[in-house]
Amino acid sequence: MPQLPASKERPRIAIVGAGFAGLSAAKRLGREYAVTVFDRSASFEWLPNLHELLSGAKRPADLRLSLPRLVARAGHRFVRATVTAIDAPRGRLITADDRQFDFDVCIVAVGGVNDTFGVAGADRYAMPFKNVADCHAIGRKLATLSRRPGKHSLVIVGGGLEGIEALGEILRRYRHRQRWNISVVEAGPRLLPGTPPGLDAAVRARCAAYGIRFLTDSPVTRVTPGQVRLRSGEVLRSDLTIWTGGSTAPPLLRESRLLARRELWAPVTEALRSQRFDNVFVIGDAAALPRPLGKQAYYAMQMGECAADNAARALAGRALRAFAPSRKPMLIAFGDLDTFLVSGRAVIASPALAAVKEGIFQLTMAQIDPPVSTPARRALGARLAGATGKLALPTLASVSTRASRAKNRSSRTVMSQGRGPAKATRDRQAQGRRR
Repeated sequence: MPQLPASKERPRIAIVGAGFAGLSAAKRLGREYAVTVFDRSASFEWLPNLHELLSGAKRPADLRLSLPRLVARAGHRFVRATVTAIDAPRGRLITADDRQFDFDVCIVAVGGVNDTFGVAGADRYAMPFKNVADCHAIGRKLATLSRRPGKHSLVIVGGGLEGIEALGEILRRYRHRQRWNISVVEAGPRLLPGTPPGLDAAVRARCAAYGIRFLTDSPVTRVTPGQVRLRSGEVLRSDLTIWTGGSTAPPLLRESRLLARRELWAPVTEALRSQRFDNVFVIGDAAALPRPLGKQAYYAMQMGECAADNAARALAGRALRAFAPSRKPMLIAFGDLDTFLVSGRAVIASPALAAVKEGIFQLTMAQIDPPVSTPARRALGARLAGATGKLALPTLASVSTRASRAKNRSSRTVMSQGRGPAKATRDRQAQGRRR
């Protein structure tokens, strides 16, 4: 394989975006490379737990880590800036403040941006669900409305992973107040598309006592300050509209010619190299792999490590290695009502699985930011204290109460692809989301 041209000193590697994929790539690369990490934010954000901001189970500080500290610990340079152009043929990128940076290899990990699919009024009147600031704002809005007298109407647009986990957190905090009319609107034929169909029935069953309306096959055509209009002609009253309807590629990918006009994401080879430019790798949500892969945080981290290794190989003129993702089960939280473990065609459901999901969060955050410094130890202590008080103890108490009411019957539910809840639990049965 031809060796990529590189600077005479340390090869220069630019990483655009410092989410799960970009940060994993930076941590993988050694100090023999001149690595510069670019991100518009000074914080790494743990996106899989954004929904917990709606109930107050998490605070913004729980889901954020300092990017300058993380990048410096890896021995690299961090630049807080928005990259507006990547000129791959010249090996140069430009930031919004007109600074220019040369590179030998660029790893693009910019994720996606909110996609309202051209629905009139959605950008203006629906609250997005993409980052910590978005979801913290939704949590504050929910709290404000809950303090006002009378009934309130809430519409969640999108019945996928984000929408269902958001619903679970709203029910965690507000289901006993009987002051909310909640509708979940999904354009497709069922909730949680891409998961075993039994999950749709399970979520509906968990919500049976709370009067939640689920409207599937119901694309939204317009959003106004107080209404959501559906293609069927039905108009839903809405004091708060939450938009979890999807994401699309940021303009940077198209403007840098990393994808063609009709492509949604940047096409890459099996080695994660751009199909347009040999000196660019694209990873995370932004990448369109030859074989589609779910947009999950653990896949993004694996892609980051693979892209870093292949960038080093390309600079050395060595053959690239194909990305071989390690399949893992997915945990879908539904507030304190239930948590679903999805592994292939099988699903296990139990509120106690919330502790597993929280453990994964705490362990991975500690791996990303090992508590060797005083700020990191304080942050870990604060996260653990918050998890114990707001998640672990209430969940265990809830499980204990339900077990008592069920007279020691198992709380374990098993479902499979194409089937409803297992027969052993049908009589007592009255949640996905990443980057």
